[in-house]
Amino acid sequence: MADKPEIQKKQSHFMRVITGDYGVNHQEVLEILGVAVIIVHVTMMFMYHIMDIWELSLYNVISTAYYSYCYGIVRSGRVARGYLLTFLEIIFQMILTTVVIGWDAGFYTYVIAIIPLYFYISMFVMKNEDRIFYPMIWSILTVISILVSYFVGQAFTPIESMSMVQMSIAFVFNLFLSCQLIIWMSHFFVLGYKKSLDTLANQNATLDVEASIDPMTKLFNRRTMETALDGALEEAKKTGAIFSLVMSDIDFFKKINDTYGHDCGDVALVAVAEILKACVRDGDTVCRWGGEEFLILVHGNRSVATTVAERIRSRIENNVVEYEGNQIRFTMTLGVSTYSPGYSLEKLLTQADENLYYGKEHGRNQVVSIKPKVTSTVAEHSTPTVH
Repeated sequence: MADKPEIQKKQSHFMRVITGDYGVNHQEVLEILGVAVIIVHVTMMFMYHIMDIWELSLYNVISTAYYSYCYGIVRSGRVARGYLLTFLEIIFQMILTTVVIGWDAGFYTYVIAIIPLYFYISMFVMKNEDRIFYPMIWSILTVISILVSYFVGQAFTPIESMSMVQMSIAFVFNLFLSCQLIIWMSHFFVLGYKKSLDTLANQNATLDVEASIDPMTKLFNRRTMETALDGALEEAKKTGAIFSLVMSDIDFFKKINDTYGHDCGDVALVAVAEILKACVRDGDTVCRWGGEEFLILVHGNRSVATTVAERIRSRIENNVVEYEGNQIRFTMTLGVSTYSPGYSLEKLLTQADENLYYGKEHGRNQVVSIKPKVTSTVAEHSTPTVH
């Protein structure tokens, strides 16, 4: 009773390999095929024993042991060697079967069916660009071997004579087996191809994200923000939607770097990025515009953007950055601009930048939405402090 969960687990694992839900482990696919080949040869051994064809019955006893050895080779990861040994055995068995019971037994159909296996192994298992023509070479050698077997069958009388029923059984068995091999190899080929496409899509998606994100702050980068700004401008021209920009800059950031080092400056930038993300609304876009400068695209009028900016300013002012035992405080100045019909992005950015620097020149730690009016309390003198 205790073994049942383990059996169910193995069955579940087997089905994941077959369906591709497991992730298409090509090594395991080959191992499953190896087990299937062993089962087939055991079946052939009994079939030829019943037909009283002792030569082929004995040979399949030997080939069962042979494929057990090949299975061990494949499991150890030496796929190329297992590949070669399998090829040699199949070709030899085709010629031997033709000599013993004749061409009409149809063992050649099984040989034809292994051709897709060459391409599968080359594409998904070996993955060596220098061996790109290997499956083509093996396929040509296989066709040549089939022709040799055919001419041998035409030139010599089979050693064993079979009844029409026995010949039909042997032919149907080999034909069925070859069709199954082609079907399953095609299935695994499709799963492998789909996995490759999914992997490529995921890699492209990851690259797209990495290309759009500032690696340090994990905010959008300038290129991504420029795309968002273009979209907001087009929307505003079409529908009259209002949007605003908030340009912000950390006060005395150079002093933080000079006093505590650039690593501390990086910690400060990350802390600011977290606050910006927490303070904006869903649908607004935050980016690291450059250096210690950040830009926020706010979907709303000047009043909405000013409220967002003031919330950010207040959070930054009350925030403490811990670095190597030091408690570092700093402030931020923010400039706001709002879209009006006929405005260009350049004008909006320039206006936000001018408002920002007006605040810088008049005390820092404030939000400036319209010059020369200061819309928030001006700090007397905001510099990094140590507590």
